[in-house]
Amino acid sequence: MVIREDLLITYGAEIIHLSPAEFLFEEKAGPAFYFQIKRGKIKLTNLKPGDGEFIQSIHEEGESVGEVFLFCKHHRYPVNAVAMEDCTILRLEHDKLLKLLESDFDIQLQFLRSCAERTYYSYVFLNSLTLEDATHQLITVLDHLKDDYDINEPFSYRVPYTRKELSSLTGLRIETVIRILKKLQKEQVVKIIRGRVYY
Repeated sequence: MVIREDLLITYGAEIIHLSPAEFLFEEKAGPAFYFQIKRGKIKLTNLKPGDGEFIQSIHEEGESVGEVFLFCKHHRYPVNAVAMEDCTILRLEHDKLLKLLESDFDIQLQFLRSCAERTYYSYVFLNSLTLEDATHQLITVLDHLKDDYDINEPFSYRVPYTRKELSSLTGLRIETVIRILKKLQKEQVVKIIRGRVYY
């Protein structure tokens, strides 16, 4: 959890609910709130022409969503935030977030660490997109997902996303993702059990 729930509520956070496919915020809207997921999953995504999408990231319970955009003065959201399932979200006004962060250096530090982790992953992932090796792109995403859970053993992480979602996360075609996963299974990099991928 980025910021303790009780602290957010003390500073005036309200609880909102989203249904699957409902927007938390839309591309080109002005950032005004800090959002933290109490329950559910939110994806940050850009819609592509022809009914496709590119998923920038997926956020789960205890994580914040779009917080870095609050500190980019005069900029608008470059992505959409969309509920992937029923969600309960803590929403705190920008000015109240600043007061909360000013109140405690440890909270500021924790918040900055969270932003730094996200930025680090963005650079690692963007670097993988410059390579023509699609396998490396997919493994970069799998590594990041597994690192979030601090798991090291082979096949100990059950990938919680569909082939289509992995395709949207990597920018690869779904057929390419399926082909790479089969190749990785033969190379004993992943296991596929009852359709689920273990990395």
